[in-house]
Parts: sequence; structure tokens; C-alpha cells
Amino acid sequence: MTRIKPRTARKYARAATTEALIGPNATSRPSVLAPFHTHLRERLIGGVHDTADLHAEILARGYQGNLRALRDWLTINRTRPTPVTVRVPSARRITAWIMRPGHKLTDDDRTHLADARSRCPDLDTVADLARGFAALVRHQGTGQHLDVWIDRARHAGYPELRGFATGLASDRDAVLAGLTQPWSSGPVEGHVNRIKTIKRQMYGRADLDLLRKRVLALP
Repeated sequence: MTRIKPRTARKYARAATTEALIGPNATSRPSVLAPFHTHLRERLIGGVHDTADLHAEILARGYQGNLRALRDWLTINRTRPTPVTVRVPSARRITAWIMRPGHKLTDDDRTHLADARSRCPDLDTVADLARGFAALVRHQGTGQHLDVWIDRARHAGYPELRGFATGLASDRDAVLAGLTQPWSSGPVEGHVNRIKTIKRQMYGRADLDLLRKRVLALP
């Protein structure tokens, strides 16, 4: 014998279909929140995601349900925008963009550098000064712009640039000669490096006579 109550047995006997036997369930009943779905979706698309704000809005429109129903619905329907990750260029890369001649930059390089300079006024000022000094070094001339550059660097407001400019001013004649004269210490430095290389090949044990012979013998 089963332990079904008489009332349950009569219910089974009178049911014409399975649906009538089971009856309406929780998912088939209209939600008290249903009349407000359109408004809520519009607000979510508009960027409003705060549960308390949305709850206050639908209460003003006649909502009589509880906060939990709204919270459950938002958990399913709310989609937050995926955070955009921006790759920040390194200081080394930005420095390379600044010091490289403009005609050697790619379109992307120019775009990224312009964006970085627009976002950082300090970088914009320093970039102008750095490019100005690079132009003095690259384009040999009369050096007439040296004093102008030193004055700008001194008053730019950056201790590092001010110290560099002060050093240039204290040795102005030598700096001016380096910017305007065709002479260079490059060949001398090259010979010094060559002699050091030859000496290292003998593990530092060559005396001056042997070193002289090797230096003179090698081209």
C-alpha cells in the first residue's frame, strides 16, 4: 500500500493532462518585475548599473516587489563594459621617439608620441628642449642658437636641465667649438681603443717596446 493521502489521489485522478497535474511553477508565473524590464534594459544600456539607483527609479514607477528580485534580475542581465587595457610605452621607447629625427619616425611612432606629449605637459616641454639640443649637435653651424637654448633650459623649471645648461655655460667656448668646428676627437678615441685591444690580447703582460712593435706593425 502507498502512503498517498486521499486528497492527493483524487487530484491525480481528476487531472486530464500532465501540465494540469503539475500545475504552474515559479518560472511560468509572470514576474512582478516584468513590467519594468524595458526601462531597466534601457538604463543598463545607458550606463546606469547601480542597484540602489535602479530600485529607486522603478519604485517611483510603481514597482511593489522587493529588492532581491531586482538584484537577481540584474545579476543575469547586467553586463559591465570590459575594461580597456592601454599599453603604456616605456620611457626608453618615448626617449627614442623624441631623439630620432622626424623623417625616421613611422606614422604610428608620430601618433604615439603626439598622444604622450598631449597627455603630459612636462614631457612636451622636455621633448622640445631635447630636440632643440639634438638639432644643435646634428646641424653644424655658427652656434648662434646655443645661448638661446641654454637660457630656455635654465628657466624650464627642471633641476636636471638647469644643471646641464649651467655646465654648458661654464664651458661655453669648448661647447661652441664642438658645435661649429670640423675637428673631432673621434679618431683619437679610435686609436686609444685599438691600442687597448692589442694590449688585452697579450693579457696585459707586454712591455712598452713589444707593445710599440705590435701597434706599428698592425694596420
